[in-house]
Amino acid sequence: MFFMPRKITEKTFFQYLKCPSWVYYDATQSEPVRDALLLRLMDDGLIFEKEYEIIRDRPDVVEVMAEDPEEAFRQTVTFMREGRETIYRATLVDGHWVGTPDFLARVEGHSTFGSYYYVAADMKRTREVRDDYKFQGCFYAELLERIQGHKPVQGYVVTPEKKTMSYLIEEFEKEYKLTLQEIERIVAGEKPAHFLTSGCKQSPWFSTCRKDSESCNDLSILNRIWTEEVNALSRADITNVDAFAALSMKDIERRRPNITHSRLEMLHKQAVALTQKQHIILESPIFPEAKTELYFDIESDPLRDLDFLFGVLEVKRGRAKYHSFLASKPEDEGKMWHEFCDFMQGFLDVPVYHYGWYEADVVQRLGAKYGISELLRESFEHNFIDLLSMIRPSVIFPLSFYSLKDLAAYAGYKWHGEEPSGVNAVLWFEVWLKMQDQTYLDRILTYNEDDVRATWTLKKWVEKNAV
Repeated sequence: MFFMPRKITEKTFFQYLKCPSWVYYDATQSEPVRDALLLRLMDDGLIFEKEYEIIRDRPDVVEVMAEDPEEAFRQTVTFMREGRETIYRATLVDGHWVGTPDFLARVEGHSTFGSYYYVAADMKRTREVRDDYKFQGCFYAELLERIQGHKPVQGYVVTPEKKTMSYLIEEFEKEYKLTLQEIERIVAGEKPAHFLTSGCKQSPWFSTCRKDSESCNDLSILNRIWTEEVNALSRADITNVDAFAALSMKDIERRRPNITHSRLEMLHKQAVALTQKQHIILESPIFPEAKTELYFDIESDPLRDLDFLFGVLEVKRGRAKYHSFLASKPEDEGKMWHEFCDFMQGFLDVPVYHYGWYEADVVQRLGAKYGISELLRESFEHNFIDLLSMIRPSVIFPLSFYSLKDLAAYAGYKWHGEEPSGVNAVLWFEVWLKMQDQTYLDRILTYNEDDVRATWTLKKWVEKNAV
């Protein structure tokens, strides 16, 4: 079968890092329809209003208005020839390469346009420059070199707080070139080896990726296994989950797969759990004894760099009551934070269960942003308990993924509502802001309450079964 080369954009690098098969299926199949906000959400982008806030103080801002890539490129080049200082929503095109940096900034130097040239910057909700941003920056730099005859030395990421972070293109270029070669082969029709990771969940082709991996019993369906570990096991002639589970640890170690004993033992138990479809108890976690417990979950809108809902399930002697603290508009975030803090003052010695690192990170960040008493800060540090970090050393589940949705469903919890997910909660909140339809807020509240109740259900399951 012959494939025409499909276009490569900066987002292709993000997709490749998450799941190479995402790039392949996008290039060879009819692409699924995607919500524009969802695309920005996946790529750590911001809504246009938030971007305007970031760049409005920059000099001489002009905006590329065309939607068609070729016309947008013509407008961009016109602005570059005119020497405009800030070109917002720029488009860079060369053959089947299309780059859309959030803005171009003029700097002094030399190019085909005169005694100046342009550098590219993206606006991201981030606190660090991740590898996928660097890949995108290298891509912009190569396009700019072809267009203006001068290659930028640095790439830039601007945060919602207007902090500019830079990185050297040259330091990342070798890895970028190798990745670009892989992407070129894939968009030309070469199917990559499938490898199931949590990144695949972000792909619209996730169900296809999962089916491919499960159908051949691939080692990548083991939870959190690394590519290097799969390669090491393959070199030891262990190529699928069933074969791995059937071997004894002595047989495995005789094959010298070059994986530490403790790690090899953990992976082997995961293979056994998957094969037998039965969880394995490793140890009993020690939960603090308490008459009252809190279960905590946050809903955020990364498109606006906003945390808009804190949900708390108060459990006292087996009876549960849900409390919500909502910022129904972005400017109410601080008010919501202080209402939450006032509520938590009544639970200074109560364990607060959450799932994963996010909740602890947000309260630390908002405490720095809006203020928090020393007493409450110490209470959070002492009482916050990450349920996932307690589960991992205690139970091996017969599952490829350990998200709250996966584990709580295994424990018997069922979510309510239509397509419940954190991503949909963001999209519902955006619809609420636009239409002020209470239905969408109610969906979010139901989803958040489900999350804290699911966390409670999972904790009870672990207490009962991990003994």
